[in-house]
Amino acid sequence: MNNMTGAMALLVFSILLMLYMTYRSYKNQQNAGSMEGYFLGNRGVGTIVLAFSLLATQYSGNSMIGYTAKVYRSGFGQLVYPVFMVAIVVGYMLFIPRLYVLAKKNRYITVVDYLQDRYHSKTICLLSALFLFWGIFVQFLEQLQATGTLFSGLNPNIPYWVGVVFLSIFLAAYVAIGGMKGTMLIQALQGMIMLIGLIFLVVMGWSTFGSFEESVHKLMATEPAKVLAPQTGKSIMQWASTLVLVGLGAALYAHSIQQFFAAKDESVVKRSLARMTVLTFVTPMILFVIGIIAAAAFPGLNTMDSEKVIPQMIAKIMATSSAAYWMMAITLIAIIMATLSTASGVLITITTMLIKDFYEGFINPHADENKSIRFARVLNFIILGICIVLVLEPQTTIWRLTEIKFEGILQAAPPLLLGLYWARAEKKAVILGMLAGAGLAIWMSLSGHKMYLGVHGGVWGMLLNFVISVLLSCFWGASEAEIISNKKRFISLFQ
Repeated sequence: MNNMTGAMALLVFSILLMLYMTYRSYKNQQNAGSMEGYFLGNRGVGTIVLAFSLLATQYSGNSMIGYTAKVYRSGFGQLVYPVFMVAIVVGYMLFIPRLYVLAKKNRYITVVDYLQDRYHSKTICLLSALFLFWGIFVQFLEQLQATGTLFSGLNPNIPYWVGVVFLSIFLAAYVAIGGMKGTMLIQALQGMIMLIGLIFLVVMGWSTFGSFEESVHKLMATEPAKVLAPQTGKSIMQWASTLVLVGLGAALYAHSIQQFFAAKDESVVKRSLARMTVLTFVTPMILFVIGIIAAAAFPGLNTMDSEKVIPQMIAKIMATSSAAYWMMAITLIAIIMATLSTASGVLITITTMLIKDFYEGFINPHADENKSIRFARVLNFIILGICIVLVLEPQTTIWRLTEIKFEGILQAAPPLLLGLYWARAEKKAVILGMLAGAGLAIWMSLSGHKMYLGVHGGVWGMLLNFVISVLLSCFWGASEAEIISNKKRFISLFQ
């Protein structure tokens, strides 16, 4: 059974059901029309919703399509991927517990609200907002590209653009009517569906193409490099660089931070982080196994064709039996749901940043809340239109897009972390550090030297950013009054 009609009908029904649930959730919450109601769900999100919403945010179409394709190309070298993902929780622990308390106390809606409160610098806010915005904007492009790749890989008669437009239509509706809380509730359910779909895929892949052990033996005979550990110091440094890139970069996702801000209390944040530690290890291990099985089952694909290996895998399994067809239909739904969950969270955060951090922060500080929310809903469609145009002709792999977005996000790490832990961090020094770090990262990327000694340009940029920020802060020095105020409001609060 290989006709896609039944699977697509089930997919559309599932999305419409989720859309209705999003609408009901939004209508049932109090103060839905306020800024905190629309963008943070009145700060009333519980543990299970937050944990699975974060899971669905971290693992989406770009993970299932792009990261698994990376395993296909790299083999066991990508076994470190689960470690990268657990490192995200470590990254959260560096700042989320402190930042959440401050956000709850001072009513921050975005991370830029905190930076303004800490440094009182429009320049730092603007630069940080640009770096954070870059990261989530590129991630949004990844989701659209992943969906187009999924549809075109399932059936060569389906154009790539159909998947992109398909996702965009439902996505705009999700975010426009649901706000943050409605979106997060559905994200949590989508995260659970995603795990079920992944289990179906690994079980049926194992049954159809051979076990993990058989796949490894096949690769040892045909492509032995894919089953070997890194053989050079440069490769090991690349592992370490990617650990920092993904672990800290993904922790700095503006939409993930916004989801934490929506938590009901500190205990919800702590319990969610504990659950995330387990979930972020199990999920990438499943993706790794799927990638190795795919590498043995579909040998010889070039870089861009390997991006379609998972939909090709699904299509081939579907043709084996009716039971396999419907199991893979659920897997297809899981991938789309995971993509929708991430993309919806990203889109609402993009809108939040445009409204709160750019429009109200620099253009109209006294904007009316109701008008801002209406403007946000219109912005959803404008952003979608721009992104559709940008991804209609994909020029690079999803994994490379992942590296590019994190290299930008990392430049926002020094002002955030120094502000939370060091009272002497001085705003002029922080500004120069951010400009130098971003300049180095951009120069390395544009000059074709995306790595040096196995370390990504964005990581080198962040290190330079930290060094300049610290050294110049020591040289210039904040005033004694500023240091005392910073200690009292942002540091001593946690001692």
